[in-house]
Amino acid sequence: MNLKKWHIWGFVFILAMGVFLHYAYELSRENHIVGYFSAVNESVWEHLKLIFWPALWVSLAEYFAYGKHECDFFAVKMCSIFCAIAFIVVFFYTYSGILGFSLVAVDIASFAIADALCQYISYRLFMADSAGDRADNFRGLVVLLLLAACFILWTYSPPNLGLFWG
Repeated sequence: MNLKKWHIWGFVFILAMGVFLHYAYELSRENHIVGYFSAVNESVWEHLKLIFWPALWVSLAEYFAYGKHECDFFAVKMCSIFCAIAFIVVFFYTYSGILGFSLVAVDIASFAIADALCQYISYRLFMADSAGDRADNFRGLVVLLLLAACFILWTYSPPNLGLFWG
C-alpha cells in the first residue's frame, strides 16, 4: 500500500474509532481500563482522547508497515497529532466562546476536520522528505509516550482546570 492510501485508510480508521470511543466507556458499563482510552465525561480533554488514541494506533501500524525506514517517523506523527489536538481545542473554545454555547454537530465536524488535518500534515511532511534525524524520531516518540501517560493519568485524577471540566 502506498503512502497516500495509508493516510486515507488512517483518516477512515480514526474517524470510525473516534465515534466508537465516544460511547465505549458507557457501553463497557464504565470499565476502568476502557476509560483510559475513551471519553469518561464531556470535558474537552476527554474528547481529545478520541483523536489521540486512534491516531497513535494508526501510527504504530504505519511504523511497522513503512515507518522503520523513516528516520523522523515519530517526529512527523507527533507533529501531526499535536496539530489535530490543537485544532480541536482552539476551534472549540473559539466558536463556543463566540456563541456562548456549543453544538454537537459542530463538535463532530471539527473532529472530522482535525482528523483530516492530522492525516494531511503527516502525508505532506513525509512527502517533503524532511531532513529529520534519529534524535528527532526519539524526541517525537518520547513526547507521544508522555502525552499517552497524561491521558491515562488524568482520566480519573484530572487537574482542576477548565479543559478537564465536563
